[in-house]
Amino acid sequence: MANKDFKVKNGIDIQSPLPVSMGGTGQTSSTNTLNSLLPSQTGNANKVLQTDGTNTTWYTVPAAYTRGGMAGRPVSPTAGDLYFNTDKKAFEVWTGSAWVSVAVNGAVPLAPTIGTATVSGLTASVPFTGPTDFGDAAITSYTATSNPGGITGSNASSPISVSGLSQATSYTFTVTATNSYGTSNESSASNSITTASVPGAPTSVTAVDQGIDGYATVSWLAPASNGGSAITDYIVQYSSDSGSSWTTFSDGTSTDTSATVSGLITGIAYIFRIAAVNLVGTGSYSTASASFTPPSHESMIAIQTVTVTSAGGVSTITFSNIPSTYAHLQIRGFYTSTYNNLMNTYARLNSDTGANYTQHSLYGDGGSAGSDGTANTDHLRVGFSINNSANPSTFICDILDYANTNKFKTMRSLMGQDSNGTGWILSRSGLWRSNSAVTSISLFPQVGTETFKQYSQFTLYGVAA
Repeated sequence: MANKDFKVKNGIDIQSPLPVSMGGTGQTSSTNTLNSLLPSQTGNANKVLQTDGTNTTWYTVPAAYTRGGMAGRPVSPTAGDLYFNTDKKAFEVWTGSAWVSVAVNGAVPLAPTIGTATVSGLTASVPFTGPTDFGDAAITSYTATSNPGGITGSNASSPISVSGLSQATSYTFTVTATNSYGTSNESSASNSITTASVPGAPTSVTAVDQGIDGYATVSWLAPASNGGSAITDYIVQYSSDSGSSWTTFSDGTSTDTSATVSGLITGIAYIFRIAAVNLVGTGSYSTASASFTPPSHESMIAIQTVTVTSAGGVSTITFSNIPSTYAHLQIRGFYTSTYNNLMNTYARLNSDTGANYTQHSLYGDGGSAGSDGTANTDHLRVGFSINNSANPSTFICDILDYANTNKFKTMRSLMGQDSNGTGWILSRSGLWRSNSAVTSISLFPQVGTETFKQYSQFTLYGVAA
């Protein structure tokens, strides 16, 4: 019977454990059984065993290639060594004297070197230096990209303009280079820039007469902030309806804080407002100026005209809402009446029917003269018609200091009519003994049943203050 320390295999008693002479380990324990048969592992980490059939040794398996950036290339390469350049995104092989790209797909350029970015309005200028190694094909373009937003701009050379940025926002930029094989890695980030915003609103807007009809000089103070971008223009607007609608007056180039506005209408009240413009856009408008009414610098301008269109005539001519922006007024009348005898034309100021008028007259036909005087009447005589309603009558009546509330108003009238070839003129002076401003004037016939006939016309003129 076999000893228990032996195994039987193929009819042969084999002692256990198997001795080394028989190809065994000679070990009585399984611990480190394999390691005891291997060459020393000291200093042989990451190696594999190889044998020539007789001897067993540790062997280093050469890597297919290593990878990294330009700075990571092997220091002491052997000709034929392969390296993946992550900066060029291509394989390189060491020829024994230089690293050469393996032109399977071709190499992209190295990353550009970023410069100092600047900003103007909402557009950044991003300078850079192109790489000295541009891969296996010429660089065709460079692209700058913003952070945040990913807004891009491209150019064939430095610098690159990146437009369309947001107001009052901080950005940095990176630049890449592109050739026919692809795009490089990004450059390092640029310095931070902050975009501008629109200017603030101008203040203290005023308008004054320039001394020419229809012109005004408008002045203002520059806004406290230009938004981070130089002001390039001011927009001037005016309104004649208290700001319900605005008309723009600007030449688009001036940075002065005053402007000459033309095209205004004398006797009309205007307000003005101003907005500042920079490269970003137009800021808010200022508070409106105080009201300004351009005066007339002509000798006379027409304020109101009343023409009788009714076939039956009218019994009263009225000028109402007379502005107070003139030094004096003048009424001019050309008319016929329905009366066939002497009929005076009277005037009342502000509908005054009290005993506040005093007048004197000098009249005649050129061959004789006379005078009369009346007082404490309820009107002033400004015109007359004589004998025949077919004969036209005219008059001119001046009202001096009509807006002055510190003294009486002086009225001077020159009247005339052609009566069947015989001329008749009359000069009259009068005084309205009231120191109120004149706001309305009414003309009416002496005979209450008579009228001013159709086509008669009366015009109120004014001389600017």
